[in-house]
Amino acid sequence: MIQFDAVVVLGKEMRHDPVRAMRELRARAAAAAAVHRATGATIATLEARLRGQARTGSQIVADLLSELGVPASAVYREDQTRSTREEVARTLELTEARSWSRILVVTARYHIPRVRRLFADELGACPHTAPHVAVHGPPALLRCSSAVERSWILAGEPTEETMTWECRAEFVLSTLARALQPLPFRRELEVRAGAWLRGATER
Repeated sequence: MIQFDAVVVLGKEMRHDPVRAMRELRARAAAAAAVHRATGATIATLEARLRGQARTGSQIVADLLSELGVPASAVYREDQTRSTREEVARTLELTEARSWSRILVVTARYHIPRVRRLFADELGACPHTAPHVAVHGPPALLRCSSAVERSWILAGEPTEETMTWECRAEFVLSTLARALQPLPFRRELEVRAGAWLRGATER
């Protein structure tokens, strides 16, 4: 296992399919718990409360980590981000503020390409001081997972139907992001659009 300073669990909107979304979040939390146990890495979760949710995304992840036995002292939690762009930007702010040099970002398989592109975009301005960022899905951590973590990870794997639907959505979002690329204010526009579409109610 590569040594990581932090593992960041990206959020998942619960509104459209809360059962599947919770399975995916459980898988991400289980993967993060496995990394923490293997490396001592801090686990960061940053998502705000979105439309249709009684709790913030970060509180949901923190509760899942607690259920897995991760101590609260190992979890860094904010109720702030409302879009993937904002999660990426805030992750890099924390990386600098907390002197993290190697971070692992955990998200669903269908989400990985766009997350990697966003990190490449955000890191482009500071290539010489950039941290090492790895982006993986929960199954990548199966080898270091406990029996319970393994069961959560496997249960959270998207079906082929889900992959097809989500990949189409990711394609649309990526296409829109590329269309905005020439605009100097594209980052702020993406963040505001994400907050509006997801109905964020607090930061």
